[in-house]
Amino acid sequence: MMVVNMDIKKGRIQSLFQYNKSKIAPLLGLVLLVVFFAITSKGKLLEASSIENIYNQGFPLLITSLAFVYVMATGNLDFSIGANVGFCATIACYVAFFNTKLAFPAALLTGALVGLINSLMYVFLKIPSFIACLCMMFILTAANQTLTGGGSKMVPVELLQNDYSIVRLVLLLIYIIIIVIIFHKTKVGKQLEALGISVEASIQTGVNAKLLFIVSYVVTGVAAGLAGYLMLLRVGAASPTLGSSLTIDSIIALVLGGMSILGGASSSMICAVTGSLITTVLNSGIVLAGMGGDAQQLIKGALFIIVVSISTLRESSSKNF
Repeated sequence: MMVVNMDIKKGRIQSLFQYNKSKIAPLLGLVLLVVFFAITSKGKLLEASSIENIYNQGFPLLITSLAFVYVMATGNLDFSIGANVGFCATIACYVAFFNTKLAFPAALLTGALVGLINSLMYVFLKIPSFIACLCMMFILTAANQTLTGGGSKMVPVELLQNDYSIVRLVLLLIYIIIIVIIFHKTKVGKQLEALGISVEASIQTGVNAKLLFIVSYVVTGVAAGLAGYLMLLRVGAASPTLGSSLTIDSIIALVLGGMSILGGASSSMICAVTGSLITTVLNSGIVLAGMGGDAQQLIKGALFIIVVSISTLRESSSKNF
């Protein structure tokens, strides 16, 4: 009996150590990254203008990454979220010319509708989520290209008269509070994680898998609408490339933050926050270090392969153990 209790305690200690390591390691990586780019940029990274730029670049990534946790927890990916951001911004821009007060709800509803369509293709038409979202990405990209005429479409001046910084901060705080509470303080988060571990086992325990898959994609859709609207206010124009990099950046952010790309029990909002900071600092640091856009894309592409490989190997080793 004593041996069994010691084994249980040992297992708990090992699990706690593994959990803390997965959460502390990204934080240490963030600190080292800041120090590295602070040196290579000769202190420019720590200047007030650079910090403000990191904040401006980081808030849409934080929005999409937090929502991406819902989908990635189930073991799926939403490859349309970046294109959805740009499409929602364009729709909001058009609606603003008729009524500026309807621009924000129009962006949210558009994003939610796209997420709903993605989920329905996956849940009811049985199209693999990867294929469904990839096709949606192409559709939204083409639609956005057509609506903007391949260039920038300026928003009406009336939409920019409000204090943008205050609006953004208030909406961002409300969004973070709601999305974190739902995932960590209700049964939704646990059930999404359970789907990532085993869909069949989750269904047997009474989990409504179809409803949760729909909810997860609608959440990413709403997040795309919010990010698209706020980016539209900051930039002042809709364009075919607005938000296009957020899909790959969100995946990189979550994996760098310590979350498995296969979802499951490693899913956490902390991963989204830490990973978003790492990714944003990395993007800004590359620019401040004097590297061009080609180098940035090369590094991000290589980093994506590395982080996905690490995540897959980590998952394989934990199962073998």
